[in-house]
Amino acid sequence: MRFKANSRELRDVISRVIGVVPVRTTIPAIENLLLETSKKRITISATDLEISMSTQADVTDATDGKVTVNAKEFFDIVRNLDDSEIEINVDESLKLTLKTKSGSYKFACSPAEEYPTLPTIGDTAETSTIAADMLRTVIERTIFAVSKDEHRRSMNGVLFLFSGKGARIYSTDGHRLVRIEDKSLVEKPLKKEANIQEKALSLAAKSFKGGTVEITITEDHIRLKNADTELISRLIKDPHPDYEAVIPSDIDNNKMMTVGRGELLEKVRRVAILSDSVNHLVKFTVDKDVLTISAEDTDRGEMGEEKLQVQWNGGEAMNIGFNSTYITEAMGSIDASKVRFALSSATRAATIKPIAEEAKGAPPSQDILILVMPLRLN
Repeated sequence: MRFKANSRELRDVISRVIGVVPVRTTIPAIENLLLETSKKRITISATDLEISMSTQADVTDATDGKVTVNAKEFFDIVRNLDDSEIEINVDESLKLTLKTKSGSYKFACSPAEEYPTLPTIGDTAETSTIAADMLRTVIERTIFAVSKDEHRRSMNGVLFLFSGKGARIYSTDGHRLVRIEDKSLVEKPLKKEANIQEKALSLAAKSFKGGTVEITITEDHIRLKNADTELISRLIKDPHPDYEAVIPSDIDNNKMMTVGRGELLEKVRRVAILSDSVNHLVKFTVDKDVLTISAEDTDRGEMGEEKLQVQWNGGEAMNIGFNSTYITEAMGSIDASKVRFALSSATRAATIKPIAEEAKGAPPSQDILILVMPLRLN
C-alpha cells in the first residue's frame, strides 16, 4: 500500500473521524484507524462499536491496499506537520513509513482483517435529506440538555420524532428539557422515531457543513451521509419518557416575564461567579418591571446582585431560584434578542421561548421551548 497526500488535507480528513475513537477501551483494535486506498482515493474509518464513521479524500501515486494504525499516534504526527506533500508506504511486515521533506516516521500496523466489521445500511431503508446547517443548528439547540447519567440511557440522546417533512425534537436530563417543533426539517417525508446518541450528534455537527446531508433511519441505526463522509450510529432503544406530559400549559404558567436575552445572559454569568459552588443557585426576584438577580455563598460571606428592566404581567412580586448554568446554557442556545419566561410559582417548572418576531437564527417554521426546573430557596 502506498500513496501521496497533502499533510493539511490528510489532517482535515482524520480530524473528522478521530472523535469516534474511544479514549479508554479494553479492545485494542478500536484504538486504530482503518486506512484503505482504492482508485486514487483514501478512505479513513473509525469505530467504537456503537458509532462508525468513514471519510474520503483524493490522493496521488496510490496503490490499492488497507491497514490499521494507532489513531492517536498517527494523528498527532500528521497534525504537527508543515503544509506539504507527504508519502506513506506500508511494507509486507506491516510497518507504515511516513516521509516528509525533512524527516520520516515509522508506525507499527495491524492487518485490516482484525478490524471490526463496519455496519452497512441497505438501499430499502427510509431516506430523506436535511440541510447541513439546519442539522447543526438543531443539534446545538438541544445537545446541552442531554443527560450525562449513563443509568438514564433513554436520556443520553436527542429524540427525533419525524412526521412528514416536519419533526418534534426533544432532549432532557430530568432537570431541564428542550423541545423543537419544525414543520419543514427534511426534504422528503419521513415517518420514523430516532433517539440519537449525543456523541454521534456532536460528531455530525463538526463534520457536516454546508450543502445537504442524506439521512437514513432503520430499526436500529441512523446513517448521516454526504459526498465524502458517512456516519452510522446505533440508536438508543430504551423507552423514553412522555416529554409532553411534563411541559406545563400556558394556562398553568400564566405569569409572563419578557426580558432581553443578551442582557440576562451577561448579568447571570457575572452574579453566578459568587454563587454556591455546589448548586450554582441564583435567585430571580421580579417585582413590577424590574428583575433582580442575586446570589450568595454564605460559607464565604460573598454575594452579588444585578438589576435589569423587564416586562412583567404576573401582578405581585415573585421569587424563584435557578441553577445558573441551566439559565446561561438556555440563553446561549437561543438566537433572539428577547425571550419570554412563563412562570407559575417558585416550585413549578418555568418555560422559556424566544419571541418569534425577534428570532434571527430559527426559521419561521421552527418553534423552540426550553423547560427549567427551579431550585428551592432557603
